Amino acid sequence: MDLEDIIYSREETIAAVTDYYTFLNQMYLKESHVLQSLGKSDEVLALLAHLPYIHLPLDRPPEVAPGCDVANWSDLVTRLAIPVAPGNSRTRGEELRFFTEGTFSKISPPHVVGLIMSCDPCEAMVLDTELGIIHWEECPGRIDFGATCRTSLDWNLDDEASQEEADWGHSATAWTIPDFFEVLKEQFILLHWIPISHFEVRDVPQYGDYASDDHEKGMMPMLQDIYRQHGWPDLAVYRKSDCLATVKKAMAEKYPESSCYRKDD
Repeated sequence: MDLEDIIYSREETIAAVTDYYTFLNQMYLKESHVLQSLGKSDEVLALLAHLPYIHLPLDRPPEVAPGCDVANWSDLVTRLAIPVAPGNSRTRGEELRFFTEGTFSKISPPHVVGLIMSCDPCEAMVLDTELGIIHWEECPGRIDFGATCRTSLDWNLDDEASQEEADWGHSATAWTIPDFFEVLKEQFILLHWIPISHFEVRDVPQYGDYASDDHEKGMMPMLQDIYRQHGWPDLAVYRKSDCLATVKKAMAEKYPESSCYRKDD
């Protein structure tokens, strides 16, 4: 699909985000994590006011992709009134843009908004309300070139875009907004991404040994087997509570160093 064929729709965006969070709820998130409303540009502000949100406990925010804490703007906007630390040259708004837009925050136009929080400036998922697309900087190659459900966009920015913006855009894979969330869902469906608790999602290494460390050898195949034994990915038969309880028990017994549970899990 060409960029000029895409039309941004607030309703379609809200539906896509809601569908994705519903999917995550069905797989591993607690129902209490999802908040339904929130009371840059007028369109970005209007969009943020209608998106569902993930409730973020301060001690362990739930991940919506491996290593990705969702940017909960219902909470983030309240931080704008907090004074910055003495000696900090950035405004509070600049800080929020840095943590939600990464390197793109330096050239960030008012019609974009970051979807995740990260301390790594090279990680960003940025939604563009003018182009109707989502950029994913540092998108893993397996997803960039291997996603089967949706193809990424071939596109060129118009002549008014700065060279810096064009360079950033071409370094970040982009999809239409609905396609982006289908690509994320596919990673869970194929168990390339595996929740190991209500709060943490692991990425299965693409090549060689499944283990990222020796003490995790065999962990990913074990988790994949547990999910499949409990009906995944058929949501009509998937037994979420039993599955997550089995995952918790298996992790505690076999991989206690990698287990990550809260007292209320």
